[in-house]
Amino acid sequence: MMMGAPAGGAGVGAPGPGGRPRQPLIAVDVVPAFFDAATGLHFGTAVRAADPAKGQLALPGVLLGEGERLREAAHRALEVKAGIAADAVRTLAQLHTFDEPGRESREHSVSVAYLAVVAPGPALASPADWKLASVRNLNLPFDHEAIIDFAREWMAARLWHDHGVTRALTGDTFTLAGASDLSAALTGSAPHTASLRRQLLAPASGVVQTDETVPARGTPSRVWAWR
Repeated sequence: MMMGAPAGGAGVGAPGPGGRPRQPLIAVDVVPAFFDAATGLHFGTAVRAADPAKGQLALPGVLLGEGERLREAAHRALEVKAGIAADAVRTLAQLHTFDEPGRESREHSVSVAYLAVVAPGPALASPADWKLASVRNLNLPFDHEAIIDFAREWMAARLWHDHGVTRALTGDTFTLAGASDLSAALTGSAPHTASLRRQLLAPASGVVQTDETVPARGTPSRVWAWR
């Protein structure tokens, strides 16, 4: 009795050149991000130099090389495709694996997506194209907009809970206004100021309110610092 096609669809497990089973490519795509209190949260893209989607803006990404670790490939993608050196990256975190069979027009590829939070100065000095996080429908190829949306939700879920990721976004010091703007950029709505202040004053927050003040929106604002 002839068996039906595999659940994954026709061609799954079909032999490739030399009779060997076809294997999906492993891609590593990176969402570069930085937050600046004056200008907001930004995501970075770079112009693709080769087909498919040559000349279009896309997330920096590479195919995993022989003997290469995923984190190494992520740093390579940032440096080669977006001009962002490893020492400019405050934190690099693996987000999710995107494995829809039709995500790549050439052949089946699996993307291991990373978030790279970059220091604002090196970010703006790089040749990457930066867009405010509030800008949607960037017309990016493949599933790169879905990857950015996932990164936004991933950061929102960890804000003020994951100290490493949050500190990478805020920098070593920040103001309450900046913290509110960051929360709004990730969640879509500004938090209640008193509630946010109580959250930051909690012993487990990892931050302290200092005696230093800086001008913020016309009035002096206390500076918060990570312990």
